[in-house]
Amino acid sequence: MLERRPPLLTALLWLAALALVVLAIGPALWLLLIALQPPGTDLSSVTGRPTLANFSAAVDSGTLSWPLVNSVLVTFGRAVLNVVLAALAAYPLAKMSFPGRNLIFVLMLATMMIPEQVIVVPMFISIVNMGLYDTLLAVIIPFSVSAFGIFLCRQAFAAIPDSLEEAARIDGATSLQIWWHVMLPLSAPTLATLALFSVIGAWSELLWPLIVLQQRENFTLPVAVNELIGQFASSPRTYYAASVLALIPILIGFVAMQRWLKPQMFAGAVKG
Repeated sequence: MLERRPPLLTALLWLAALALVVLAIGPALWLLLIALQPPGTDLSSVTGRPTLANFSAAVDSGTLSWPLVNSVLVTFGRAVLNVVLAALAAYPLAKMSFPGRNLIFVLMLATMMIPEQVIVVPMFISIVNMGLYDTLLAVIIPFSVSAFGIFLCRQAFAAIPDSLEEAARIDGATSLQIWWHVMLPLSAPTLATLALFSVIGAWSELLWPLIVLQQRENFTLPVAVNELIGQFASSPRTYYAASVLALIPILIGFVAMQRWLKPQMFAGAVKG
């Protein structure tokens, strides 16, 4: 019979969980409350009547419509390429035997220790030499695949029973067909997690787009919102409203992909 948890311990656990929730969503809620207050009021005050005027001003005066489209294109492109390329690279590392496989995997993991700021200059020179400066491709291509994504997919593929792959080969499936019809469906939770991480990273990235994008029509949403700091210096609540608008697509993406975040989808697929 299971022992009942002491009431004091249960209360402490609930308080700890509540504190973590407040730390996680507290800043976002405070940002929303400030953005809903009337323009011109004190930033430390959230007692005014809520209004959507700040959001209208951010959209109208901040010209966020086109940057929003650019961010959607960049985020979609990077997320799709991250998942596809990482899954393609991870399959041989997880299921194929060839000389130097483990060494390649270790070297790939070692690249995760290199800060992004260190490789900004070489990436910028490469982008300029390729003729992609001030284009959306300059934001997408350098981050189209990551060592973390390959590692994540490789671990998911390695957990899939080899007997499923052997059964597919007996049926005449090629390696590419096994990857498409066996590995990807059974790794859907991992792929959804990688896609979610890619969406969050691409949508909120500011440093690299700020470096390679020059013309306003090519700006992504974070770059456009960053410019609002100076444009709305006299009305900071408008800037906060724009920041809230930038968070909404991330929340929508998380809710949309939540149904795929289910572990152990292939549990019981093979009986011993």
